[in-house]
Amino acid sequence: MYRFLLISLTTATLCFASTGCMSRAIKEGLGVATGASGKVVEVQKVTDLSKYKGFRIESLSAAPGLKMPSEVPALIRQHFDEAAGKRGLSASGTPSLKLSGEIIHFESSGVVDTAIGPLEEVIVRTRLMDGESGQLLTEANLIGRAKSTTAGGAENLSKGAAKALNSWLKECGLKADEDDEKE
Repeated sequence: MYRFLLISLTTATLCFASTGCMSRAIKEGLGVATGASGKVVEVQKVTDLSKYKGFRIESLSAAPGLKMPSEVPALIRQHFDEAAGKRGLSASGTPSLKLSGEIIHFESSGVVDTAIGPLEEVIVRTRLMDGESGQLLTEANLIGRAKSTTAGGAENLSKGAAKALNSWLKECGLKADEDDEKE
């Protein structure tokens, strides 16, 4: 009886101990498939932007002293343009939206993150304005976040921030093509 109890407890302990490794493996697999996630944190109430057909990025800069890979602003700019295109906005469309943004936070994973689970993120404080008048229409923090090492890196975090922009534009009433909605 004692031997059976000891074997049962040992087996149960091994099963529970490997659960953390298994969930980490699943997370990493999902990270490869989905990349970084995007999240919108509204600063100023979303308004209806459905009348807009154009989009251009006026400025996109990094906060002074922020340490990050040098390619991050260019990657975010590229992926923001792609996200706007998916919502039917083009550089030549009128009336147009003007985006200005500042990368206010960038965090890459470190040694501790690898042990307890990585967290990488980029936060872009973003303002959408009317292209003609310059009037502020809405403002939000767009967050690209990776919770696995395979979903991290400058490219994936930039794509995550663009996912947030896509969600934000959707909340603002900009519809996407059916094919783009399925992605």
